[in-house]
Amino acid sequence: MKTKTFLIFTLPSFIMMVFFIAIPLLTVVFQSFQFKQELLETREQEKCDPFGCETEIVTIPVLDDNGNTIKQNQWVGFQNYKNLLKFDEVQKAFSNTGKGWAEIRNIDFYKALRFTITFTFITLPFILFLGLVIALCVNALLQSLRGPVIFMTLLPFIITPVIGSLSIKWLFIGDGILTVFLEWIQQKDISVFSNGSFAESLNKLV
Repeated sequence: MKTKTFLIFTLPSFIMMVFFIAIPLLTVVFQSFQFKQELLETREQEKCDPFGCETEIVTIPVLDDNGNTIKQNQWVGFQNYKNLLKFDEVQKAFSNTGKGWAEIRNIDFYKALRFTITFTFITLPFILFLGLVIALCVNALLQSLRGPVIFMTLLPFIITPVIGSLSIKWLFIGDGILTVFLEWIQQKDISVFSNGSFAESLNKLV
């Protein structure tokens, strides 16, 4: 293949990868060295009670013209990584004889790291091996049986998300059963999916 032809075919993919993978990745890395915090100001405030008035100094967030809190990025270097890796707690855990690994496993980052490593090097290879075995078994079947066997194998992957989605729709969305019941109890309109954490939990179930 000529170089010009190769570039014509690969350039669109390369541009998309730069814009949607490389640039967001570099942006996230840059932001990881920053910490966003509210812009605060100190002012005097008069506080009165039945016994008189006194002036006290209070710290309040600075608001913009729309009444929203103004936030600014502060360069903190590797401090975010230090807070995440918790080197002090790791060192303290190893200083306790016999309790090092037990205490480290309770730290959020290392708990997530252990899960990721377990899934990557144990669960994922097992799933790939099992899938290969099933594929070889199906390939060894007669031509007339392959279609029905493949269909029956993939059927649970199709039915489960569909049933889960329909169940959530009938229960929560619009005039869903549970939504109507909760509105009847509290005597007010309820939008279940306006709660971000609840919607995220339902998405995980589906």
